Amino acid sequence: MARKRRKRPLARRRKTCKKFAWSRHDRDLTPRQRLQKAEFLHSLSSARRGKRSLEEALSRQGINPEQISKNTDAVKMVKGILVPKVRDRIPRSMRFYEKGKLVHAEIANSEVASDIGHYWNAIRELVETGKSKTLRSLPRQRFKALDGCFHALEKNPKIILELEARKPKFETFEIYTR
Repeated sequence: MARKRRKRPLARRRKTCKKFAWSRHDRDLTPRQRLQKAEFLHSLSSARRGKRSLEEALSRQGINPEQISKNTDAVKMVKGILVPKVRDRIPRSMRFYEKGKLVHAEIANSEVASDIGHYWNAIRELVETGKSKTLRSLPRQRFKALDGCFHALEKNPKIILELEARKPKFETFEIYTR
């Protein structure tokens, strides 16, 4: 005869907590949650660069600092002050060139996201000056996205210039003549 399972008392049951927007994949978020995540990442970035304190940056975006300190591992308390960590594991969606196409992928951490940012700065310098030295000197060749696929950054200057030439250019004109 099968034994009947006993339920745990309420105090010992596992607590289920709500996952906040900054710890979930972008595909699982609503547009409002995506905006909240982008605002959090922006305030985290400005605090890392030293422009303002993290608590001030969060309050400017309308985010509760106590909620952040409880629900993410991207920040820590140092002498009672909320401070951003050097690296975080917050997934973010980014775009880059791969095999002659613009590709969107969800990146697992801030280290890879920073390298992709350096990649776009090197592309901007290539387009403006025509020099590909910074593009060739980038350390990261490949990285793994959250879906498990490996991606390689396009570093061929001819292909990148061709892709950048296809982008639509906005008309610039002078409103006032001197």
